[in-house]
Amino acid sequence: MKHKIHISPWMIIGASLLLITIVGFLGVVNYNRDKEQMGTLLKEKGAALIRSFEAGTRTGMKGMMGKMGVFANEIHLQVLLKETAGQSDISYISIVDSSGIILAHNKSSLIGENFIDMDILETLSPSHLPQWRIAGQENGVKYFEVYKTFLPVFDHPGHDHIDWESSVTTRKIMDPTNRPYIFIGMDIAPFEIAMREDLKHNIVMAAIIFSLGLAGVISLFWAQNYTRSRKLLQDTRKFASEVVSHLPVGILVMDIRYRVIYSNAVAWNLLGTNELAVQGVDAKELLPNNIWSLHDRIKAGQPVAEKEIRLLREKSSSTPVAVSATNIHGEDGNYIGFMFVFKDLTEIRVLENRTQRIEQLATVGNLAAGIAHEIRNPLSSIKGYVTYFGSLFEDSSENRKAADLMAEEVDRVNRVISELLEFARPPDLKLKEIKVSDLIVHSIRIVSHEAETVGIQITPMIAPGLPYLMADLDRLTQVLLNLYINAIQAMTKGGKLIVRADLQGPNLVIDVSDTGTGISLKNLKHIFDPYFTTKNSGTGLGLAIAHKIVENHNGFIQARSTENSGTTISIVLPIIGEKENPI
Repeated sequence: MKHKIHISPWMIIGASLLLITIVGFLGVVNYNRDKEQMGTLLKEKGAALIRSFEAGTRTGMKGMMGKMGVFANEIHLQVLLKETAGQSDISYISIVDSSGIILAHNKSSLIGENFIDMDILETLSPSHLPQWRIAGQENGVKYFEVYKTFLPVFDHPGHDHIDWESSVTTRKIMDPTNRPYIFIGMDIAPFEIAMREDLKHNIVMAAIIFSLGLAGVISLFWAQNYTRSRKLLQDTRKFASEVVSHLPVGILVMDIRYRVIYSNAVAWNLLGTNELAVQGVDAKELLPNNIWSLHDRIKAGQPVAEKEIRLLREKSSSTPVAVSATNIHGEDGNYIGFMFVFKDLTEIRVLENRTQRIEQLATVGNLAAGIAHEIRNPLSSIKGYVTYFGSLFEDSSENRKAADLMAEEVDRVNRVISELLEFARPPDLKLKEIKVSDLIVHSIRIVSHEAETVGIQITPMIAPGLPYLMADLDRLTQVLLNLYINAIQAMTKGGKLIVRADLQGPNLVIDVSDTGTGISLKNLKHIFDPYFTTKNSGTGLGLAIAHKIVENHNGFIQARSTENSGTTISIVLPIIGEKENPI
C-alpha cells in the first residue's frame, strides 16, 4: 500500500518566499555586476582618451618648444582640447592644479576658475592610474567622469624638457615635480539607458526563474530527504577519510584478493614507496616477509597484538616499527579484507636512549660525589710516604724508580678523581658576551706549540660578522681544548686541524675537523659515554665532560667520522646576542 505525501501549504509559501528573495538577490547582484562592467568599459574609454591626449600634448609641445614663441604651446593645447572634446560623447576636458583651479579647458572662458573644491580633490586622490566617478555639475546634469594625474612629459631622468621661460600655465602643466590632474566628463545618458534596459532584462529573467523555481519547489521537497541522506553519507565518508589519512600511524588495507585498496602517507614513507606504486598492488609482493608473516599467523588462528620489527631503509639503515594486523569483517560478519597498522618507533627509541643516558650520568655523578673525598685524603698520605721513602734511595736505584712510578700513579688516580668531580659538579656557568673569534683564537693559541711539534697545521675559518655569544668563556675553552687534544692524538704522523665557525639559522656551529685515523661506526655512538675510551691512558671522561658543558649552554654536540679519513665534531649553540661581531 502506497503512502501519500502531505505537503503543508505553509511549506509551499515559505519556499516561494525564499525563492523570491533569492531571485531578487541575484537580480541585484547581476545589476551591480553589469553596472560595474559598464563603468569599467567607460573608464577604459576615458583612459584611452587621456593617453591619446597626453601623447598629442607631449608630441605637440616637443615640436613647438622654442620654435613658435612663448604661447604656442598653450594654443596647441587649447586646440587639442577642443578637438578631443568635440566628439559626440565627450562633454568636457579639464586640466586642474592641486588646488582645483582650471589650467586648461575645452571652453577657454573657464580657465582660471575653480573646477573642484580642494577637499573633494584630496578625497579623490588622483594617481597615475585612471579612476572614475559620477559627478554632478551646477546645472544639475550628471556626467561619467574619468580622472588621473596628467603626464604629458616622461618620468625618466633626461627625458623632461621644460622651457622655464614659457608662461605660468605651461610650466604648471609640464612640471614633472607637481603633476596637475586631468578630468574627462562623458555623457551619462547612454550609461543610464543601458542600466535601465539591463534592469528590465533582469526583472524579466527573475520572473522566469521564479516561475520555474516555484514549479520545482514540490519536486525539490520530495528529493530533500534523499539529498540529505546522500550528503550525510558523503560527509561521513569524507570525515572518516580525513581522520584516517592524518593519523600519526601508517595504515594499509587489502581486499580478499590481497590487493591494496587503501594506504596513507605514513605507510608509504615507512615502506619507502608512494601512492601510485601501492594502489592495487598485490600486498604479498609489496610487504617484506617479516610483516606478511603476521597475516599468516592470524589466518592460522594465532592472535597477534603487536610485533616490533625493523624496516630496512636506504644506506643500510633501518627503522624500528611496531606492526599490528587484523581481519576486517562486514556487517554480516563475513571476511572482506585485512589491515596492517604501522607505528614508527624512532622518536620513542631516541627518547629512551636519552633517558638512559641521563640516568647513567646521574649515577656516575652520585658515585663521583660519594667517593671523591673518601679517596683523596688517603691518596695525599700515600704520596707523602712514597715521596719520603723514595728520597732514602739513590736517584738511579731501582727502589727510587719504583717510588717515582708509585707517585705518578697516585697523581693519575688524583687526576681521575678531579675529572669525576668536574663531571659531577652542578652547572655553575659565568655567562657573559664573548666574541666567537676570541674564543677560537685563544683556544688555538694554547695548543699551537704542541701541534707544531708533531707536524700538525691548525687553520681557523671564522665567518665574518658573527653575533656575540652569551656563554662561559672558560668552560667553552675547556671543550675546544679537549677536542683539539683528541684530534692531535689521532694524527700521529701529522695532518691538518680545521676549526670552522659559522651561522646556521638561529645557531652558531663550531666544527673541529681532523685528518686522523677516524672512529669506527661501532665506537662512534659511545664516544660521549662516561668512561668510554680507546686510549691506553685515557679516563674516558673528557668528551663526556665536554658534552655536559655544551648541554648546560642549551646546545648539543655531535660527531661524524670515517675510518682512516678523519673526524668532525660539531658544537651547536643558540645565538642570543644581537650585536655584530666586528671580525
